[in-house]
Amino acid sequence: MKLKNLTLKPAALIRFSGYILITIAFLSCSSNAGDDSESSAESLPEEKNLVDVILLERGDFTREIISNGKLSAIQKAELYFKNPGIIESISYRNGQTAQKGSELARLQNDEYRFSLGKAEVNMEKAEIDQMDALLSMGYKDINSSIPEDHLRIANIRSGYNQAKIQLEEAQQQLRDASLEAPFTGKVEGIKQKTFEKVNSSEPFCTLINDSRFMIDFPLLETEISQVQTGQKVTITPVAGTDETTGTIAEINPRIDENGLAWIKAEVNNPGGYLEGMNVKVSIKKSIPGKLVVPKQAVVLRQNQEVLFRYTNGIAYWTYVNVLDENEHYYSVIAREGATLAPGDTVIVSNNLNLAHESEVEIEWQ
Repeated sequence: MKLKNLTLKPAALIRFSGYILITIAFLSCSSNAGDDSESSAESLPEEKNLVDVILLERGDFTREIISNGKLSAIQKAELYFKNPGIIESISYRNGQTAQKGSELARLQNDEYRFSLGKAEVNMEKAEIDQMDALLSMGYKDINSSIPEDHLRIANIRSGYNQAKIQLEEAQQQLRDASLEAPFTGKVEGIKQKTFEKVNSSEPFCTLINDSRFMIDFPLLETEISQVQTGQKVTITPVAGTDETTGTIAEINPRIDENGLAWIKAEVNNPGGYLEGMNVKVSIKKSIPGKLVVPKQAVVLRQNQEVLFRYTNGIAYWTYVNVLDENEHYYSVIAREGATLAPGDTVIVSNNLNLAHESEVEIEWQ
């Protein structure tokens, strides 16, 4: 049997070409779907819980009490001119150090020098009148022993006593025209200028001995039993200057209405400390025989404190009680029903999301 020649009409040829394209597209999609299935079938590698650990030991725990206070200079004085007058000179500027006995400022003193000169003349006259009074009593040598009552009479008649008081007063007024430093310290608070009239209602300046400072700081009444005079404290300025150490000098024997006891500590100025500076005060005491862990080792589970012990690649959580804390560490014990002992391996990092019996791996540094 002979096959007839097949001749496709144009419309049929278009339909036939469309079938071929659809078939190719279908096969292509099937191939891609197969690739996606194979890709999704491949399992992703499980992320490992890498942790750091420490070996738990008994040791000294440093109990730390933290408070805040202000620096107050060991010596501080507001200095006033005792006399009225016009300022003639100022020897120091704010922030400069004045030595004990040095002149800080001086008033115009012509009037006081004239008063002193008059007082000296009056004193000389009184001494002559005293001599005349004694001679009239029959004493030829005034250097000889004269009875006290006779000398008193001669002094009254001559005006000697009054002249002496006036001389001392004039000398003092002249000295008071100069303002001197009663101790070595830094000058602060000078507001007036030369040739201004002294403002007697305000101190001319304040002198601060900042070689040593006192620090007033509060403690809770539950903490007061842990401190004593002579105990060492560490001082850290809020401003970021170098920390230093001092000692507790006073413990006020009274609890105030806020339940606070006020303590005074004395500290040397290592340099850069200023009057009124805010500081952090740390009081530390070493307690032996405690289980000590870093703070990051303890986390909360169901509002309870736990840490994780590491055993053969498994993390076991252990309920603990925190006995004490300082800035970086806790002193802990196991809660009733839990166990925690020296020699245990404790996880100290990447423990926030761990569950009981999670598989972990130590991250070796």
